[in-house]
Amino acid sequence: MKKEFTIFAVVAVMIAAIGIFYYYPTGDDVRIAKLDAPQYLELKESGELTVTLRNNALTPVNVSIDIENAFINENRTSSSYINSKSPYGKLTLLPGNNTEHFFLGYLVTGTHNVKVKVYQNGQVIDTSSINVTVLVPQRPELSLQLAYRKETTVDYDIYKIYGYIIDGKTIGSKHYDVPVQITIIDDETGNVISNDTKTCYVRPGGIATLSNWKGKPMAVIELAHNKPSNETYLPVQNVAKGMSGDIYRVKVTATWYDPWYSERYDQWYELNGRTYKKYGYWYNMSGKWYDPPQFDQMIMVNDELVIPYG
Repeated sequence: MKKEFTIFAVVAVMIAAIGIFYYYPTGDDVRIAKLDAPQYLELKESGELTVTLRNNALTPVNVSIDIENAFINENRTSSSYINSKSPYGKLTLLPGNNTEHFFLGYLVTGTHNVKVKVYQNGQVIDTSSINVTVLVPQRPELSLQLAYRKETTVDYDIYKIYGYIIDGKTIGSKHYDVPVQITIIDDETGNVISNDTKTCYVRPGGIATLSNWKGKPMAVIELAHNKPSNETYLPVQNVAKGMSGDIYRVKVTATWYDPWYSERYDQWYELNGRTYKKYGYWYNMSGKWYDPPQFDQMIMVNDELVIPYG
């Protein structure tokens, strides 16, 4: 009887231990599966950190999460980030993968190590980190490229004109808003046949088409052998129609306006005879000051194409 009682007690303890383990998972049941964040951000550009947490337990698990260097202000002070959807950073993780999203934002340039810590019962059960580099504002290196394709029929020579704006920079994340003016001019009279302005969105190191429609030219010039056609060439907006022997100039002007110009407080202070106070978002990570980027307020690039060429 005593032996049976001992066996029964051992089995009961094992069942209780399994139950405790089942209902109160250990730190090994929860881990950070993956961190995703932009490799580059601009100053004052918001980004997003995606944290994937893996719950290997069979039941929901309560954890707390803390993130360092998700936001750094102008004084180089990092604030710990707590999930805004749950008090004190507490999360309930369902079995399997759980995805949470967090805001990223920086007023200081440099490479920031974003550290993620997961707590359970007051103990750190997993950590991971990812780097986000905040770039010093730089001016783009813009250029234009124009080309045409000629299509000839019995009655017409049709010139389909394509244009691209190119940025020679190789790194960065935020696109540039670049207004582009496209003008078709009668070379003999100087009359403006067509004039259109649009905004192109160019990423660092990228190429943007000057056409509003994918696969379509930005302009069309029709030179008739006898009389102009009734073709509208829609959706192309920049269209000129003439006769064989006419010459047209297609002029393109792209203008970039410095988005940081308003931040150059040095100019305002100097104009008013006051000492310039350097602001925090011109820090670098070594703690040394550097001046605001000495950009031109405006950068303009031009190109033109003569039709028919040569």
